Amino acid sequence: MSSDDMTAHGPAEGPTESPFDGGLSADPLVTAVIPTVGRPCLREAVRSALRQTVPTMPLVVVDDLDALAVVQSRLTGLEYRLVCTAGRQGAGAARNLGVQFAETPWVAFLDDDDDWVAEKSEAQIRLSPAAPEQDGRRPAEGTAMSCRALLVGASTRAVPERPYSTQRGADGVLAPGVVGYVLDRSTVRLRRNFLQTSTLLCPRETALDVPWDDSLNRHQDWDWLIRLESAGVRIETIPDILVRVHQGSVGSVSRSLDWQGSRAWLDSLAVEVPAAARADFLASVVARGALASRAWSRGIRELASGLRAGAHPAALLVGLSGMAAPRLPVHHG
Repeated sequence: MSSDDMTAHGPAEGPTESPFDGGLSADPLVTAVIPTVGRPCLREAVRSALRQTVPTMPLVVVDDLDALAVVQSRLTGLEYRLVCTAGRQGAGAARNLGVQFAETPWVAFLDDDDDWVAEKSEAQIRLSPAAPEQDGRRPAEGTAMSCRALLVGASTRAVPERPYSTQRGADGVLAPGVVGYVLDRSTVRLRRNFLQTSTLLCPRETALDVPWDDSLNRHQDWDWLIRLESAGVRIETIPDILVRVHQGSVGSVSRSLDWQGSRAWLDSLAVEVPAAARADFLASVVARGALASRAWSRGIRELASGLRAGAHPAALLVGLSGMAAPRLPVHHG
C-alpha cells in the first residue's frame, strides 16, 4: 500500500464537554503530524492533539503496514486522518509525508509516545512572529516555535533551563547558533539545553521548503533545526511547559546505538560547528555509543578526541558511562 492509497477518518467519539476532545467543531488550524508503528502510547498522543484549544487535526502516519490494523484499533472512537508510507521509511520520511498531506496553515510534530498540554498550539501561534493576523490562518514564513517540556524518565524535570532563541547580527546568526546549542553537553543530565520534535510548530510552507532529512535514523530534529536556521528561519522557544516528553520508551530509536551514524552526521553538517560543541558531541554521543556497543578501541579514541578538543567534564562523564551501560542493539535502519 502506498502513501496515496489511504487517507481516512476514524469514527468520531460521542459528545464530550470539550469540542476538541474526540471531535472537531471548526476548520482545523493546525495539523499534528504523528509518525507511528502502532505503539500502545499512540492513543494518548492523538487525544492530546484533539484536546488543543485551537482546532487541531491529528494526522497519523503509519510507517509499518503490518501495524495498520493495530493502529486503527487503538484509535477507535477518535477523529483523525491516516496516511501510510510505503513501509519502514523512517520518521523523517513519515513527517514529510504528513506535511504534504496537511491542509492547515500550521503543522506541529508529535512523537507517538509524547503528549501535549491543551494550550500548546494556541500559545505558540499567539506568540509567533509568523502569525501577523489575529486568526493565524495566513501565517508568514520565517519562524519555528518551540516550548519548554516536562522530561519524564527515571526522574521528572522541566527543560530547558536556558530556552533557545535565534540571535542574528549583521553577518547572520550569531555564534554558537542552534548547532552549538543542541550539541552542548555541559550538564550530565539533560537540563540546561533542550529542543525536541514534540515541542515544534511552524507554518506548513516552512516545513515544505525545508523538509526533514529522511536518510537519518537519529538526530533528525537537531538536523532539521540546524538546516532551518541556516535557511533563514528564526527559532523561538516560549517559556511555558506545554509538552510531556517520555525518555527511553520501548521501540524508541534513541534507545538503539548507531554511533557510526552519529559520527557521520556530525561530519556531514554544512554549518560551522563550534569546537566545544563538537567535542561534547564526540564524547557524550559518539564515544558513549561506541563504548556501550563494546567497540572499546574506537570509543576510547573518540573520547580522547573530545578531551583534546575541550569537551565539558559532564560530556566526558556521559561518554565514560557507556562502559557500564547494558549492551543495546545497533540500529541499522
